[in-house]
Amino acid sequence: MTALDSLLSRQPWLITTDAMQAMANQAVAFFDARVKLPERDSNPLLSVENGIASVRVHGPLMRQPDLFSVLLFGATDMDQVADAMAQAVAREDVSALLLDIDSPGGTVNGTPELGQAVADASKLKTVYAFSAGQMSSAAYWIASQADAIYATPSARVGSIGVLLPFVDSTEKLRSQGLKVEVFAAGKFKAMGTPGVSLTEEQRELIQSDIEEIAADFKAAVLARGRKIPDEAMEGQTFSARKAQRFNLAGMVKNRDEVLARLRSLHMGRVDTLSRASIPMKTVEDQLTGALARIQTLEADAKAREGLMEEASTQAETHKTALAQKEQEHQAALQKANTERDTLKGQLIAAQADLQRLSQRATDLDGVVRDLQTREQDLDKRAAVKAAQIAAEMGTQVPAKVTPAGDAPPATPAEAWNRQFTKA
Repeated sequence: MTALDSLLSRQPWLITTDAMQAMANQAVAFFDARVKLPERDSNPLLSVENGIASVRVHGPLMRQPDLFSVLLFGATDMDQVADAMAQAVAREDVSALLLDIDSPGGTVNGTPELGQAVADASKLKTVYAFSAGQMSSAAYWIASQADAIYATPSARVGSIGVLLPFVDSTEKLRSQGLKVEVFAAGKFKAMGTPGVSLTEEQRELIQSDIEEIAADFKAAVLARGRKIPDEAMEGQTFSARKAQRFNLAGMVKNRDEVLARLRSLHMGRVDTLSRASIPMKTVEDQLTGALARIQTLEADAKAREGLMEEASTQAETHKTALAQKEQEHQAALQKANTERDTLKGQLIAAQADLQRLSQRATDLDGVVRDLQTREQDLDKRAAVKAAQIAAEMGTQVPAKVTPAGDAPPATPAEAWNRQFTKA
């Protein structure tokens, strides 16, 4: 299983989790000698028909895969796909390219470069991408650089995300009485060594790399101006109908419909090449050629009708989306106005409460001043009365009087009464 661990754990993948699991199962079955190697697909990557070059992009995509990956997983070499496209672009009898895709994705290594090769080819000749199976992850990154993307109703499209599995075998080895010790220079050098758990710092480094690749992935699929919402770029795959709704791809009946659309764009050049290579010497040949051209025109007319219908559908979809956005905007504006009016009312009420409290505080200040004045008056009256009593008794202070209790009097009246309380 060392080869499998190396395959799955040494580099990040742009692939669906189902495909990753299927590859792991195939490898396990192979090492257990339960399966035979499948026959290698002998179909060429490049084929040309009527001026349109078809480039096959099938199976897991890898850069220079080893024989094990090619035979067991059916991997396709991304460098060979790029070479096939370069050959198609260089051929004078080719006016357009069709990427025939059926792939769950592949390795990060090689994907940006192949995507750039598609973008470069589209500057010279029209490039369409089509899938009747899977167009996921790395395969979608590559397809997103084409001029147009199409898929049949049952195809799966998307999986915009990055995957990097790590198998922590420390517990299994410990249960077998084994312990792995690794001597390395650099805290990240031994990262991912079988039998050694990742440190938190290593996990953060790996996650930062994954996030960087994911950001590049999203930037690439948006580079051609496709309005793909963020919620459609969270690693999920979609049916063609939903993919069309999220602007990931257009939905078509089959491959022939896409070819017809390409022919309609390059009909003049293809017909010129056909006439140059097949001289018409007899009336019968001319009639046959005319009939063939009529049939081609009819097919092209149907294709153009399909294009117009698709454009109309997309326009209606955008119109509906804009109307919905307008309704949401109006609702949000109305809600904001309501909240503003509510807050305004609350502010007015708060200001009124503040004014009332301010008046109440002013009134209380007046009451306090009145009480202080009355207290001072009582003190003066008590002093005068005490002086009168002392004068009547012929003493300086009232006779046989003592303060009642040790606590200070609470009121002037209590202070007055305590003078006459007998000890």
